[in-house]
Amino acid sequence: MRRWKPKFALGLWFGLLLLLGALAGAGYVGFRFAQTLTRAPDEWPVNLSLYGDLLLLVGLLLLVGLLAYRVIGGFTLVYEMDRNGVYVRWLGNRAVIPLSQIERVDIGAPGARMPWRPVQGIGSYWGQGRTAGGQQMHLFSSRAPKKALLIKTSGDAYAISPREQDAFVQDLEQRRKLGVVKPLTSRIETGRVFSYAFWNDPLVRWTLLLAFGLNLLLLGWLAAQYPDLAATIEMRFNAAGQVAALRPRHQVLFLPLAALLLSLLNTGIGMTLYRREPSGARLLTLASVVIQVLFGVAIAGVVL
Repeated sequence: MRRWKPKFALGLWFGLLLLLGALAGAGYVGFRFAQTLTRAPDEWPVNLSLYGDLLLLVGLLLLVGLLAYRVIGGFTLVYEMDRNGVYVRWLGNRAVIPLSQIERVDIGAPGARMPWRPVQGIGSYWGQGRTAGGQQMHLFSSRAPKKALLIKTSGDAYAISPREQDAFVQDLEQRRKLGVVKPLTSRIETGRVFSYAFWNDPLVRWTLLLAFGLNLLLLGWLAAQYPDLAATIEMRFNAAGQVAALRPRHQVLFLPLAALLLSLLNTGIGMTLYRREPSGARLLTLASVVIQVLFGVAIAGVVL
């Protein structure tokens, strides 16, 4: 089996610079946020300004994760070929292109339509687009489709960018003439490290987005109400519904944190169970939404 690295591309190094910048920004905001929380809890300046810092930190951490995925994917991108197929590997994943299904190889795909065009090329070109002729195009290239090598099959097209392009095409044509030893089916084999099957489930994705979105909204509402709360608030009730104890107001902040931790626990268990029990994993993500709602009701009962 022969192996080719992708062509050099500025997008990979641009993505690395963006990643370092996002890391620096997240470190600065995180340090400032942590300094605030080093005070005694009853001295925390909880308000919408602090909540804005939290949103900024969360956004920067998400950006760091996304950029890290793209950059590492670009550094691990590699092409392989044997008597049966062409294989694209990145981050533990593998795309299989059977030699028996390849109809032609073109240089460049002008007029191609790509998803997320403004951010394509950071790390590598990724996702699925369309050729000018309307054929579905899978992007596994370090360069734009108009400069990539386009492998066309009866169904799909694949944009790749091997470093030694002429040698790659020559080897490909020679192997096609020899014929395949074992027929393959075109597919993308996802690695287990990132639990792609779990995250690619639409129900899982949207329920988790809803759960964590509700948690952020709950924190924002609590941050807006917090400056007007009394120093001590009613947080314990007896069987008759009467106040049994007063607590410092900062303890109400631990309720959305508890809701977040339970949702994270559900997510972790769901990722573990998904391959064996996808229905159970989906129920756990739905439970995360219910948890946010129940804790929201509890917080409203304390604050209002």
